[in-house]
Amino acid sequence: MADTKPLDAGQKHMLRLIAKEAGADGWAPASAPIFRLLKDGMPSQLIELESVGDAGRGRARLTEAGANLLDAMAWL
Repeated sequence: MADTKPLDAGQKHMLRLIAKEAGADGWAPASAPIFRLLKDGMPSQLIELESVGDAGRGRARLTEAGANLLDAMAWL
């Protein structure tokens, strides 16, 4: 079994923000500070990250597991 730990409130908030800000293609823009936070603090099983340009910005989208988790959180 993978070494997992519960998401903290900030991580749950980031999942909700990605879902809220996602465009039709599922990608949400992320400023440089947020992109760094996502890269360092979010489980890679829940989000996909892609760098955009050379200023540290990027974009993020939920993986299938991340979307399923977000859907389940609505029931909890």
